[in-house]
Amino acid sequence: MTAAARIKELVNSKGVSYTFISDKTGIPVDAISRTFLGKRRLMADEMIAICSAVGIDLQDLLSIDTDQAANQ
Repeated sequence: MTAAARIKELVNSKGVSYTFISDKTGIPVDAISRTFLGKRRLMADEMIAICSAVGIDLQDLLSIDTDQAANQ
């Protein structure tokens, strides 16, 4: 699972809207939507901003990706 897909999953589970994320980060809603649909690459600075806005611990997110990669 990509970092963008994992963030999307966590955002959806928290019930946070793309508009809320956009307001908090300055990332346009259409860019967030395209990123979460896999049509746009998630930039590192955007990942940090989104995680901060939504309350996702970036270290936890990165360790999840590392654990999943090890299991493949």
